[in-house]
Amino acid sequence: MSSKETKNLKEKEKQAIKDSRKEYFRKIDELFKTEYKYSSRFERTHLMSDGKAYINVDLTHVDTPFSIYSYDTRIDSEIYSYIEQEAWYLRADIPLVVNFDDGGRYTDDMKEKIANAVVRHYTLDYEDKRQEITKNYLRATIILIVGLFLLSTYIISTIILDKYGVNYGFLEALCIVSWAFVWESTNRFFFDGAERRRDAFNAGQLALMEVTFGKPVLRPKKVSKRESQRIEKMK
Repeated sequence: MSSKETKNLKEKEKQAIKDSRKEYFRKIDELFKTEYKYSSRFERTHLMSDGKAYINVDLTHVDTPFSIYSYDTRIDSEIYSYIEQEAWYLRADIPLVVNFDDGGRYTDDMKEKIANAVVRHYTLDYEDKRQEITKNYLRATIILIVGLFLLSTYIISTIILDKYGVNYGFLEALCIVSWAFVWESTNRFFFDGAERRRDAFNAGQLALMEVTFGKPVLRPKKVSKRESQRIEKMK
């Protein structure tokens, strides 16, 4: 094969790779258009006419939902993990209902124990996150005060030393440290704080959710006009 043919072959391979990438990004863009967003579809399948989102938990395959170590006081962590994964893709302002499908096997006392365990778990989680927010604000305030104190010390020292013509280059480290403290407090107030507030908001949504028992609550499937005509012809 001549060098010219080899060069043409490499150019074709490069072009094929470019075309493949373009096609890939085109499909990705289509996938994340508003009308095709999977999060919107997910939300629609859970949201019912009463404005609440239902998370169905299948307990028909287990004898008990409680952890084997808890003397029937704590729900198995896998069940909580499933509930949280479902709730994660739902807006935090949507009221939640977790519905346990027990297959009609559990007594009223058992249902009450399950409901109390779920509410207690998420209420404790919400309280923990609220306490973390308070601690984070307290730490951020202390760090900010220290940073401003160091910065003020630097400014005052430079003014005094400059007045007497003394070289204050050794204070530059103090300036850097003071700004590091100020930046850390800013990060805790706005960035880290925003994430903690979001987590607390999501935890609050779970803490306020209702607990029900029964068959799965599913959104009625919408039948297209063509499908309904086909069903009518079959009757």
